[in-house]
Amino acid sequence: MQHKSLAYAQLINEFAQRKFTHNDIKSFVHRVFSMYERATVGNPRIPAEAFTDLVDEQVEVQFPDRTIQNRAEFLDWHRWIHGRLRSDDHDISNIQVENLCDGRYQARFQVRWRAEFLDGQYTDLKLEQRWVMREEDDLDHPVIETYQAAIADTLPGSTASEAERR
Repeated sequence: MQHKSLAYAQLINEFAQRKFTHNDIKSFVHRVFSMYERATVGNPRIPAEAFTDLVDEQVEVQFPDRTIQNRAEFLDWHRWIHGRLRSDDHDISNIQVENLCDGRYQARFQVRWRAEFLDGQYTDLKLEQRWVMREEDDLDHPVIETYQAAIADTLPGSTASEAERR
């Protein structure tokens, strides 16, 4: 017979104190990227406004080619990038979730982003991402407060801004 570990007991106790489990957070990450893809492929297309309650009013976003400092800028970015794409795909791997203080969570993961631009250019980037999210009483999902993405591969494809300049 196996006995439960102290680490397991502490984890389950922590889950009981929180709104989301680690798998809830992982599912949320996948949901957001699925929504990104549905902005360029599939029917119906998902508009930028669908992301409104997923990001904080003062969300801080750091992309390799752009810094965003609030929800309005995030929605503008969404319209900008998806207005330039014919299609895109996100392969998410190695999601690691950590419970932070005050009902916050941190997710660290890798994304392989492949995209075809309307002008025929193609990119294939590997990115390291880190999100900090919080709980909201009236929502069944977390809210992203901080969103960081950095290029992880040594020979990266084009960022969206670089592709636009070509």
